[in-house]
Amino acid sequence: MKKQIPGLNGLRALSIFIVIFSHLNIRNYHGQLVPGTQFLDGQFGVTIFFVLSGFLITTLLLNEENRLGEISLRDFYLKRIIRIFPVYFVLLAVYNILQAKHVLHFSTISWLTAITYTKDFNWNTDWEMAHLWSLSVEEQFYLFWPLVFLFAGKRRVRFAFFVVILAPICRMIAARYEHPGFDMYSIFQRSDALMWGCIFAIYHSRILAFIQRMVSINRLMLLVPFLLLIAVDQFTQLNHIYNWHLGMLIVPFGNLTGTLGCILIATIIIFTGHYSDNIWGRFLNTKVMNYIGVLSYSLYIWQQLFFSHKIGIFSSWPLNIVMIFLVANVSYYFIEKPFLGLKNRMPKRGPYPGPEYSVHQDRQPEAESEIYQPNIFDQICATNSRYDPLLLQKIGYSEHA
Repeated sequence: MKKQIPGLNGLRALSIFIVIFSHLNIRNYHGQLVPGTQFLDGQFGVTIFFVLSGFLITTLLLNEENRLGEISLRDFYLKRIIRIFPVYFVLLAVYNILQAKHVLHFSTISWLTAITYTKDFNWNTDWEMAHLWSLSVEEQFYLFWPLVFLFAGKRRVRFAFFVVILAPICRMIAARYEHPGFDMYSIFQRSDALMWGCIFAIYHSRILAFIQRMVSINRLMLLVPFLLLIAVDQFTQLNHIYNWHLGMLIVPFGNLTGTLGCILIATIIIFTGHYSDNIWGRFLNTKVMNYIGVLSYSLYIWQQLFFSHKIGIFSSWPLNIVMIFLVANVSYYFIEKPFLGLKNRMPKRGPYPGPEYSVHQDRQPEAESEIYQPNIFDQICATNSRYDPLLLQKIGYSEHA
């Protein structure tokens, strides 16, 4: 079995690149650098993070349930705290210092929503904390999804489909009636991105089998999700240019952050994990993309500060990009990585099982096929490996937006 790295770190690198480029375009070039396309909109980058996070979290939960009979809420929440909180609250500590030095200013409600991970309901009071909306959405998802997963049993699938139906309805309502706390940054409108990732994890085997059948007909079928994403983007632009008044359909379903976009992103995530012997896979698996993917959480946390005009020369291009990567490296190696090691030392709950316990038992891959190459991602799916942060880091896993 090939021990090659699938492109999940690369996908996360692509996502954070989109976010940083979008903020550079907005803050340093006033939207004139590359106008028009949604592919370079930070919302698209965050949507990729959301779908990927839902997919990977649910894969881990399914593996744990299959291996031990049920999941441990205590372990799950403790791991999320160890993984997410340190860098997040170091950022808030730095902001507190900068506010004490009169460099930045945050209102009491802004502090409160940041500390309680409810920033998605109060994202627009300042620039420097605005990006924490996505982490708030994810933390709220991490709070309720494991509870549903544990106590709803087989009804968890019904709940997941309920969410992916409800969220577009919320977007349709919001497109017609503006309401504070119910906008495009709230969990009400964005939860389906995470939940589509969950659904694709639950039906991973069936979806992979379908992809394999399509690719066995013609390998170019792997291009279909990319072509459809381009078509979705172009249709959205044409609606704007020619004033077709189709916003009530495009906003909930038809743009890159809507239902179609989430489904296509989830499809790309699955075949990226299983088909890496192609140009797309080789690009995502380059050392540069893997490096940026590993840093992506710290990059996301710190980039917002260096696009704030309140910090003077440090927000100017290209010094701000240099500072983002410099601080992200310090953050990763001195904060994130030590805590990853701490999480790795948590006591294990059960023995390491064999492939017979696979959560994807119905999967029948073409072992000798030239169009399918097994890799580390397959080993994790096939063996229900222990939630090992160092192993998961190899496949590009991290639970953040």
